[in-house]
Amino acid sequence: MLQAQSVTIKTDRTRILIGERVQVDLTVSLPYAGYHIGFTFPDSIPHFEVIENKDFDSSMSNGTYTINKKMIFTSFDSGSWHIPAFKFRLEQNKLSKIFSTDSVRIDVGYAASDSTNQLRDIKPILEVTVKDNRNMYIIAGIVLLIICIVLFYLYLKRRKPKTVPVFHNALSPFDEAMKALADLKQFDPGKSDQLKAYYSALTGIFKKYCSRKMDKNLMNKTTGDILISLNNKFNNPDLVSMLAIALRSADAVKFAKYVPDVSASDLSKEQIRSVIELMEKE
Repeated sequence: MLQAQSVTIKTDRTRILIGERVQVDLTVSLPYAGYHIGFTFPDSIPHFEVIENKDFDSSMSNGTYTINKKMIFTSFDSGSWHIPAFKFRLEQNKLSKIFSTDSVRIDVGYAASDSTNQLRDIKPILEVTVKDNRNMYIIAGIVLLIICIVLFYLYLKRRKPKTVPVFHNALSPFDEAMKALADLKQFDPGKSDQLKAYYSALTGIFKKYCSRKMDKNLMNKTTGDILISLNNKFNNPDLVSMLAIALRSADAVKFAKYVPDVSASDLSKEQIRSVIELMEKE
């Protein structure tokens, strides 16, 4: 059977001035721990305002389990009012029981008026000394102006001129490269007089893409320089190997050491496209 040893509610005062605080302590003493307490705080209390509503805390002392809750109220209505009784539920092992506290009466009033009717002398007029601080303001303004001039000079001295990115274009490096690869259809690699132009444009597309991504001009770099640079940057053997095949094929065509057929030329273009896509992902 659920049984509380005691349920008490007390305040730190029973009389307050309008706007003063009154603390209400709700204490429940139980024979042992293991209880669950259910408490529903009312939405509003007539004539009182809730300033603080703390959660329950618990403690164990001399075999008694104590649950305590602190609430702080104030009132702006003069009169004698009651903080109503609070109901709560104790639960343990699927058993529950409702308990109720006593209500608390609080007298709310104004500060006592002065009933002596004594006249009090008016304080004499105090002389005020006015200081002229204009010189201080002038000096402060001059110092501030000098500081601003120095800071502006340092800013101009240290400001680096904005540099335009290499091969600046409204399109991103990737989009520009993809568009240029699509435009290669104007060349016919099956015709000997357009083969070198096709491979020269293909190599230029890749070098320009790398130049924009690395923000430095790589257009005059050799195939070996580009392969070394990308190998150090990406450490991706598949990417470097695929690129090496395409660029070295282009070099061979350039120096008339190799005449690929149309399928080989298309393969070189797709290799360059795949390398650019891999670089974009990494």
